Amino acid sequence: MAAPGPSADTDTGLDALVDDAGFFRSLVEHGSDAIVTIDDDSTIRYANQGVHRVLGYRPDDLIGDSLTTIMPPRFHDAHFDAVDHYLETGDRRLDWNAIEMPGQHADGHEIQLSITFEEHVHNGVRAFSGIMRDVSRQKAYAATLESLQDITHTLMQARTPGAIGDHVVGAAVDIIGFPVASLYRCDDATGVLRPVAQSDAAAALFADPPALSAGSLAWHAFETNDSAVYHADADATTPVHDPDGPMIAEYAAPLGEHGVLLVGDTDDVAFDDHTSRLIELLAANTQAALERATREAERERQNEQLERFASIVSHDLRDPLQTARATVALAKAGDDDALTDLTAALDRMDALIADVLTLAKHGQTVGETEPVPVASVAADAWSTAGAPTASLSTAPDLPTLNADPERLRTLFENLFGNAVAHGGDDVTVTVGALTGADSGGFFVADDGDGFGDTDTAQLFDYGYTTDTDGTGFGLSIVRDIATAHGWTIDATTSDSGGARFTIHTQ
Repeated sequence: MAAPGPSADTDTGLDALVDDAGFFRSLVEHGSDAIVTIDDDSTIRYANQGVHRVLGYRPDDLIGDSLTTIMPPRFHDAHFDAVDHYLETGDRRLDWNAIEMPGQHADGHEIQLSITFEEHVHNGVRAFSGIMRDVSRQKAYAATLESLQDITHTLMQARTPGAIGDHVVGAAVDIIGFPVASLYRCDDATGVLRPVAQSDAAAALFADPPALSAGSLAWHAFETNDSAVYHADADATTPVHDPDGPMIAEYAAPLGEHGVLLVGDTDDVAFDDHTSRLIELLAANTQAALERATREAERERQNEQLERFASIVSHDLRDPLQTARATVALAKAGDDDALTDLTAALDRMDALIADVLTLAKHGQTVGETEPVPVASVAADAWSTAGAPTASLSTAPDLPTLNADPERLRTLFENLFGNAVAHGGDDVTVTVGALTGADSGGFFVADDGDGFGDTDTAQLFDYGYTTDTDGTGFGLSIVRDIATAHGWTIDATTSDSGGARFTIHTQ
């Protein structure tokens, strides 16, 4: 069966409508664009209702006034010159189709307009009409896009997450217009999002910025890799960190595996399509910058590692190799004691090679992380300490961390080996939990002789050692493993006067 079409009565009704001049006058009068008609002298003869919506003038108030009433003063002379030129020559100095220029609002501010001019002749009388559309929002949006493109270049030059975060929150405030902005990164060790940068308004609201986890808008966006929006008055079921807090509107944009960009306001704001696109663009550029910074850091690490390997091979391994050759010559000459020295040289080379292999294997990257009980890993690592008369004490409140189990064990093995090497075979080693702001971290302390006059800032440098038999790589490996997990480590004196190494996971 054929689809039903318009009836004859409908056709007749529409024909009558389009023949009715009043219909078209109504279209012109109530259209969204402002329409003004002038005569040869630029006197306004007609203004539709759109003039009030766009320029703030009541149509009747403009009738009889000059068109320059709705023009910024700096354009008045140019307008009259252009009109006179056209009336005399018929030459248009400007394109009359969708030309962009500012209009003067009734309250005095300027509005960016897109204007199309038309010429009419009716009963021998010439008239000109301007159809004006407010494009202020579009122009502002285009300017914002351009500013975001400019900040993208700056983001790509930043080398650290902190520097990237400072630029991002600045852009969210100054370019997009959200006073409260924060960049949160995922802390793999504790499985939460932690702030790395925040705007001044965010810092004023949250003097101690919270870590965000399950049950927060930011975590929901991070976990689903999909942006999430919250409005206090409308979203009673949306997960937020603090429903009774000062934030009225929030927008969380995920940054892939890196974290979340969180923007908002203490006043209710609408996240319309334009605003959402701007936030998403800034988030995409932020993610790209973080990924680039990660790649650059890894490339630098690899280059530094290659330089260290070259140094080890050219210097640290060459010395015991030359010693071994000299010792072999002495042994051939009949010096039996030289064989003992040869064994020591070979042991030194073996230790260096083992540490080089550890550095090559671990570097500053981690494998798959999983919840790892610190106490259990420490106990396993202690079994290889090689000091049967030494003792290990582990606190009952040691945390469970998201970590690479193998690498965490290597960290403990090197710290325990350092304690035995410098504290003696009967050293007591304690692994304890940090509390307060450092909750989630841990420390390894011993009751040995401590650091003495050693500059603790040098302890983690590659090749630094105070032990003639040491390779100087053990604590460097510890630092690399901590850094790879996003942790920091420092060395201080323990309560018993020995060495204490503190690992901060936040």
